[in-house]
Amino acid sequence: MNCPKCTTPIESLGKYCVKCGHDFGSENYNKLFIYFELKKEFDHLGAIRGEFASSLTNLDKRMRDYGNLINLDLAKIAGAPQQSPQSQPAPKPGPEQTAPIVAAGPATAIARPGTIEPRPVAPEPAFTSAPAPKRSSSEFEIQMGQKWLLIVGILTMVFGVGYFLKYSFDQGWVGPEGRVALAYVWGIVFLVAGDQFRKKIERFGLSLIGGGIAVLYFSAFAAFQIYHLFDQTASFAIMVMITALACALSIRYDNKWLAVLGLVGGFLTPVLLTTGQDNQIALMTYMTILNLGLLGIAFYKKWDLLNTLGFIFTYLLYAAWYGQHYAAPKFWPAILFLNVFFLIYAFVPFTYQVRKAERSDGRELALMGANAFVAFGYCYAMIEHVYGVAWVSIITVSYACVFLGMATYLYQRGLQSLDVFVVMLAKAMLFLIITVPVLFSNHWITVFWSAQAFAIIWMAVKLERRSLFGGGYVLLVITVLKFLLHDYEHTFQMHLINGFSIYSGYTYLILERSITTALLLSSVLASALLAKHAPAAIQWSEKGDARVLFTIFGVLLFITLTAEVASCFQTYLPQARFAAVSVLWTLFSVVLMLMGFRRNIVTLRKISFGLFLVVVLKVFLFDMANVSTPYRIISFIILGLMLVGTSYLYYQHKDKIMSALADTEKQE
Repeated sequence: MNCPKCTTPIESLGKYCVKCGHDFGSENYNKLFIYFELKKEFDHLGAIRGEFASSLTNLDKRMRDYGNLINLDLAKIAGAPQQSPQSQPAPKPGPEQTAPIVAAGPATAIARPGTIEPRPVAPEPAFTSAPAPKRSSSEFEIQMGQKWLLIVGILTMVFGVGYFLKYSFDQGWVGPEGRVALAYVWGIVFLVAGDQFRKKIERFGLSLIGGGIAVLYFSAFAAFQIYHLFDQTASFAIMVMITALACALSIRYDNKWLAVLGLVGGFLTPVLLTTGQDNQIALMTYMTILNLGLLGIAFYKKWDLLNTLGFIFTYLLYAAWYGQHYAAPKFWPAILFLNVFFLIYAFVPFTYQVRKAERSDGRELALMGANAFVAFGYCYAMIEHVYGVAWVSIITVSYACVFLGMATYLYQRGLQSLDVFVVMLAKAMLFLIITVPVLFSNHWITVFWSAQAFAIIWMAVKLERRSLFGGGYVLLVITVLKFLLHDYEHTFQMHLINGFSIYSGYTYLILERSITTALLLSSVLASALLAKHAPAAIQWSEKGDARVLFTIFGVLLFITLTAEVASCFQTYLPQARFAAVSVLWTLFSVVLMLMGFRRNIVTLRKISFGLFLVVVLKVFLFDMANVSTPYRIISFIILGLMLVGTSYLYYQHKDKIMSALADTEKQE
């Protein structure tokens, strides 16, 4: 099987091609799922075929030997004199009645004298699909007894060890060294017993091993935080070894629940053994070690549950510490450790996908998004309080560089077809977008957002990514609305609703206004030209996004030209202001009409007709009452000339228009 678009062999289950990203569709995905399930079974049977064939041969030989023994016994019975119900001797069978000795097989019947030979029994098919039996109450009871009682029991014992350490400390039963030694012995007993039980009852043994890992975490943390038996370097070295042990065992036994139990025990350690005092460096370093262990596991196993639990526990502990102990003097350690956690959970969710070049199922992508915004929220709160909002841009630019670096790495490895590549690219763009209002203000936000929107659309067309194209599309529309509804009103003091009036004179911020307008128009036009050549599969509009973007460009150009002409004449020649707008609209109508004739686009000609109608109504109903006579004359003459000229164009291009209309009717 090959991808219909790029002809790459389909070697793994997925809804998209791993090379070009082609969508196979839901129906074909279901078929592929069945195919790869069958292939998996076939490969499994092929792997055991040799052993299975040998077993069948041995079984067949034993069945034949046993059948021959039965045959001999049956032959003896067949040759003995038969007694009637009245105990009369039966006549001896003649030669034609003698029962032949037949080798008995699984479906062979033995003929007996004086009886009707039974019909052979048809063998059952080799593969049958029996309906799945309903789960009985006894099965549910066994499930509860074997699995859930075991898990609850292990966790209960872990809690018991923790409270034993704390209670023995309060009561003074055993010295600190003895308490920690007992805890270590308890954890080692769990590990050894679990390894022994694993050979007989795997689930039971693995659960004990997980409990042992959790107890070792308790012991190491208590030895440093409560009893101060080891210095910080030695304590964290022990924790690193325990974390490495948990990672290695979970990978070796290929059991995520072992890793989950170790993770839960590890994160519960500082909660159960807290002294109420703040030890920021120790706690954050400990959390870092746990999360680095998760990163190591993520390289080998796709255990989304483990990643999600680690993310939740990490930020819950951080939030608890932040709410109780954070203050401005602790700013630098707090923000440095926070961004270490951000980096770990930026890499954890897609590590396995990158190594295996597999598509994401969406859960790890959601984890990446949550991680970025939670970390950014804390960074914003801390930096804004200490240094001000402008310095938050360091974080946004840094996050953008991290995601852009990961996207570049994926692109260089040829993995740009993975969803994770698009997410990395989109997040890089998003944090750059956030950076702009943090560093800049007013119209400069519009300038940068328009450039970023064009860059996103360009990348979407180049990579043929619908999600990126939609993101750039939305950002461009937001930028245009911001320019018209916010920048004109609050930055340039030009009130579009109030007759395109400008309150501070035409030259107020004229350079900034011109640059912003020109760059925004250029971005919209360039995006429309890109969309024109983009594959239809990535566009969001059924009629083509190029038409929508060209329409946005035309409307924006019309509004900006009207605003500039109206404000210019308001400042320097107020009496001719409305006549100048009428002339501009007339010229705009003519340009649309010429483009409609040149490209034979009926929509442009209809828009031109509509604008001509608006201008005529404006000239006769508004300009006559509000414009002085000389400018009124100019307005009427120009409008009349344009209307006559447009009529002439229809005479000139009549045949072309009729031909185009006929072609359209044939297509319909």
